[in-house]
Amino acid sequence: MSTAFTLLLACVILASGMAIHDGVAARSLIEVLAAVAIASMALSARTADVDFIARATHGLAIATAVPAVWLIIQLLPTPIGAHSIWANANEAMGQHSWGHISIDLGQTILALTFYLANVVLILVGILVAKDRRRAELILFALTAITAITIAGLLIGKWGGIAGVSGSDEILGGVSALGILLSLTSAARTFERRESETAKTVELTENFRTTLIIIGVALIVDIVGLLTGATTNVVLVALFGIATFGSVQVIRRVGLGNWAALTLVGTMTVAAAMVVIWRYDSSRALSPLFQFATGLSADAASMTQRMLSDSRWTGTGAGTFAAVLPIYRNLGSSVTQPPTTISGLAVELGLPMTLFVIALAAWLIAVLYHAALNRGRDSFYSAAAAAGVIILLGEAFCDSSLLNASVAVFGDALIGLGLAQRFSGRDNPLH
Repeated sequence: MSTAFTLLLACVILASGMAIHDGVAARSLIEVLAAVAIASMALSARTADVDFIARATHGLAIATAVPAVWLIIQLLPTPIGAHSIWANANEAMGQHSWGHISIDLGQTILALTFYLANVVLILVGILVAKDRRRAELILFALTAITAITIAGLLIGKWGGIAGVSGSDEILGGVSALGILLSLTSAARTFERRESETAKTVELTENFRTTLIIIGVALIVDIVGLLTGATTNVVLVALFGIATFGSVQVIRRVGLGNWAALTLVGTMTVAAAMVVIWRYDSSRALSPLFQFATGLSADAASMTQRMLSDSRWTGTGAGTFAAVLPIYRNLGSSVTQPPTTISGLAVELGLPMTLFVIALAAWLIAVLYHAALNRGRDSFYSAAAAAGVIILLGEAFCDSSLLNASVAVFGDALIGLGLAQRFSGRDNPLH
């Protein structure tokens, strides 16, 4: 598993650079590394390893496969549901072949490949992070790499490095995850400190040094969030932090089931009230991009028309840029959807977009429940649940999740949380 572990870290490091430049070549390299990692796992995997992955992904594996199946359907010739562009092409060329749902097969193939690479990275993360030591290394690596990424984006934003720049959306998205990862690393450090039976001078010095490093990373993350994020993204980050903190409170205070349920219910009601407060009914906008506060009138008008014209089948994964010129006004600089969710609705259709949202909500519930049932190391699943909340919330606020760096960081965190769903007593492989 050492090869898969190394390749996973390589993907995370590569993703850091993709925060600055996200292109087909870099994504292809991620896909190759993911394929090699899963192949090396398959060659060395034991029956117990396969059983562990099946247990860690119980109830989620089939649901995760549904979007991939839908993307394949979008690629296949079909007598019904094909986009009208193919009928026009047939008329122009005097042919009668079946069309496809996707208007750009090449882009949909690229989107399908990258989606599968993300799923593979989660599976790799699950298997390599079942070992507690490797789980700790992945957590610290994610904490350090996100902080370094944010520092680079900040320096580029302030003109410190020529030719280095990144959008505020990506800066805000990575910073929100970075804060969560720093807090998780701090929780891990305190928990390990409490579990040590012998408090030596060396252990004390290591404890202090680790906290200082985590503190510096946390400061960088907070500066990045306040610099690049909108108010709604900051609120989303706070939702995630509150989710992570609630698990720590429930465990350390020792709340009973009813008290814990009351706390979670109160948090849910509070979050719903904040969402209602931030929803501006005076803006005649789709809920799919209502929370994109920095949205220009031009982008809002175009996306609204695209959503109105898109059918339940969508235009094909990865085809937003191909459809955009039809709706773009002369001189417009819009190149991507205002939010990830609105882009998915155009490309995949509203039914599949709602399914993806439901899948994310289900994953949050699975990880949060696992964190509450876990004793030691519960912070892994708690962080993953909070991370999915942040990613889902950001999907309604901006398009940062479309950047490969945010997606890969999220993959590693989710894999980490699913791998540590079980305690050492329950997990024979631990």
